[in-house]
Amino acid sequence: MSAPPVARGAAIARLLARWTELAIHAAPLVVLLALAAATAAALYAAGHLGIDTNTVDMLSPELPWRVESERHKRAFPHYADNIVVVIEGATPDLAAEAQGRLGNALAAEPGLFEDVHLTGGGPFFERNALLYVDSAELEDLAEGLEGAAPWLGALERDPSLGRFLTVLDSLLADDLGSAPLLGAVGMAFDGSMVDRVQPLPWRDLMSGGSSQRDERRRYIEILPRLDFEQLLPGEPAIARIHALSDSLSLLASEGVSVRLTGFVPMSDEELRSSVGGLKTATLLALLMVGLILYAALRSGRLIAAALLTLLVGLLLTAGFAALAVGSLNLISMAFAVLYIGLGIDYAIHYSLRYRELRTRGAENREALKGSAADVGTSLLLSAFTTAVCFYAFVPTDFEGVSELGLIGGTGMLISFATTVTLLPALLSLLPFRPKTDEPPLIGGVVPDWLGGWVSEHRRGVLVAASLVGIVSLILLPRASFDLDPLSLRDPEGESTATFRDLLADSTAAPLTISLLAKDREETAELSRRLEALDGVDAAIWIQDLVPEAQQEKMALIQRIGRVVGPAPAESEPAAESAAPAESSGIEATLQEVELFRERVRALELAGDDLELARFAVFQIRSWQRWTQTLPDQRRERAVQRVEESLFGGLERSLRALRGSLHASPFNEDSLPADVVRRWVAPDGSYRVEVISSESLGDQAAQRAFVEEVRTVAPRATGEPVINVSAGVAVVSAFRQALVTAAVATFIILLVSLRSFSDAARVLLPLLLAAAMTGASTVLFGPDFNYANVIALPLLLGVCVDNGIHMVHRMRASRMSRGDILRSSTARAVLFASLTTIFSFGNLAFSRHPGTASMGRLLTIGMLCVLACTLVLAPALASTRRSPARATSD
Repeated sequence: MSAPPVARGAAIARLLARWTELAIHAAPLVVLLALAAATAAALYAAGHLGIDTNTVDMLSPELPWRVESERHKRAFPHYADNIVVVIEGATPDLAAEAQGRLGNALAAEPGLFEDVHLTGGGPFFERNALLYVDSAELEDLAEGLEGAAPWLGALERDPSLGRFLTVLDSLLADDLGSAPLLGAVGMAFDGSMVDRVQPLPWRDLMSGGSSQRDERRRYIEILPRLDFEQLLPGEPAIARIHALSDSLSLLASEGVSVRLTGFVPMSDEELRSSVGGLKTATLLALLMVGLILYAALRSGRLIAAALLTLLVGLLLTAGFAALAVGSLNLISMAFAVLYIGLGIDYAIHYSLRYRELRTRGAENREALKGSAADVGTSLLLSAFTTAVCFYAFVPTDFEGVSELGLIGGTGMLISFATTVTLLPALLSLLPFRPKTDEPPLIGGVVPDWLGGWVSEHRRGVLVAASLVGIVSLILLPRASFDLDPLSLRDPEGESTATFRDLLADSTAAPLTISLLAKDREETAELSRRLEALDGVDAAIWIQDLVPEAQQEKMALIQRIGRVVGPAPAESEPAAESAAPAESSGIEATLQEVELFRERVRALELAGDDLELARFAVFQIRSWQRWTQTLPDQRRERAVQRVEESLFGGLERSLRALRGSLHASPFNEDSLPADVVRRWVAPDGSYRVEVISSESLGDQAAQRAFVEEVRTVAPRATGEPVINVSAGVAVVSAFRQALVTAAVATFIILLVSLRSFSDAARVLLPLLLAAAMTGASTVLFGPDFNYANVIALPLLLGVCVDNGIHMVHRMRASRMSRGDILRSSTARAVLFASLTTIFSFGNLAFSRHPGTASMGRLLTIGMLCVLACTLVLAPALASTRRSPARATSD
């Protein structure tokens, strides 16, 4: 049997008692110095502690894939720290026009926007747009225009509702396949009733085809000037984009939607939701800690002293974080909630032992010194082992947890220092005064039957724990790490929702792999080899921006030009266009609408055409009834909105079509300089963009795509590569850190406790709780991710602390398995664990998925820790005494 810890730890106990005596003697000075230091730390942290939301920056910049990513960013900075404006129009021409108008407005403000690039837009691409159209589609467009020429010219000269209905009536009567137009007409009348434009797809009508969603989508890539003096550096640029969109009437009511995504808006959105969630969580954690302290201590003075000690330690830790790391990441920014959940444990153990001694009649000074001597040794060992658990993450490549390890480990040492210094000083100034008839506050929390049950069923508890451990170990290999950063973001946020929308669209391909080649020959060879891969849809480089079969397409363009001709204002400057329908009065226009409705009802149609006719008749009739209740001015507005829907796109489509008739064959040397810069770096290296043939919406698809591309280009980069590589790095870092922490903790326990069996009693519940927590992610979720991985070092620290306190109390007081559960130590373990559970449990209800997953995993993990501490740890105890000989120490 090992020597009692009182003999071995007497020197430490005496030292802590002496330190406490000094703190009591200079109590006013200690409190003033602590408050001054906390205030200085808070001010320093407020001015110097930043936040970095880039998940990639949480990993070491020396990793090979990060080195390649940074090299790519230096060569092509347009794809880093950018804003992507996604414009969708009811028609392709409407989207193109919106792109041009907004792009020009953005380019006019260089103070906010360093670079504005219209993807596939601008004068060059507008002029040569038809050269990028497939030859077969050009043929269809030419034939469609030739068939539409008679009525198209009439509508262009007289763009009025009356003229349109007359033309459409004639087309329907001649059975020229125009029944589908009825659906668009019905939508135009329907939109008018909600003051909304429903543009007619004139380009589709001219070509006889149907535009796809990607053709109705345009992009603007922006390099904003970020204001790092603000919490959200991109907020001024983002706000200005939205303001310009509104001022240009790029609204859903006009058939246009403008949404933002890209690195900057996603980072700002992430930061806003994370900071907001953590602020709320921190305040709620303090509130919950206060409530649990009340249940545990039942004394206003003890609660106030413990909370003030906690707050001072928290501010000192924040100051250290600002000094040591400068900026927090998405993981280390949770250190405040973490500190509250862990740091209060020391104050609870000290305060409960102090309260117990005071209740038993000890003088205040002696109770404070006795508490330091009794629990100070275990608190010191707990702080040291917990700090080691955190520090084990510092050497890893996962800097997100490395920084948290540094902050958390130091925070635990700060918490110990404030507990044995500031807390006794406060309690000497505001001592706890027990009532004369108040019994010791020991039992009543852990049920009395639990202690006896554990003693009587020790073998069964150990067998059950072994079975649970075996099952957990079997499940552990199935635990997975969610490498998708989108999983950590608010799904309702604009930038995240926009990116997910693009990801779900197979034509958008927002996730691509990029690689650099030193010259044209290597680029061409890489592109050829990559496109031969089964999982690659295309490997694009600058040569692919030069369309094929240009001479063949030029003949078709000339054919289209002969049909379309110049605009009427150019060919007939003196001719007067027919008067619009409004000139003959609104009543005449409404009468024409009624006549058209009656003629549609009389048409002999079948199948889909009949359904479209019925839809049009219903919408027109509804519109007529609605306009009858309106004053003249409102009725004119209603007619105007119908005409905007029917004709707004006609002028736009013909203008764009006539502009593209000026196309001429070109080669790579004719491409605009800003386009070339996105594919060729100043040092002459070329960029190749690789697009997957499959959707990359799940991790398995991303991993397969990355592995296949790397067989040809091992140094490839891009978001899929970063996601996959980051996941591998994180898993490797945690394996390394967890093994290091477990081994280091066991060695420390072995040296400090000088007993292999006692060290095992502390470590075994820890390992079982960790295994149970990992297995729970397989059974109930959530998967491990960049945010909730902080649960592991936290649970290690809590479980080590609990085990040390339980073993130390059993050894110091020679308690039996049943007695330990009736002691103030068990009460302190229970309430310390509850503070952690309730501190982090409220995170589970956050709108931020990463924060919510953190809260859920920590709650499950802490329940596992508590069960292992209160059931398995006493069952592992070797000392047994009869209840008759046991005393409640």
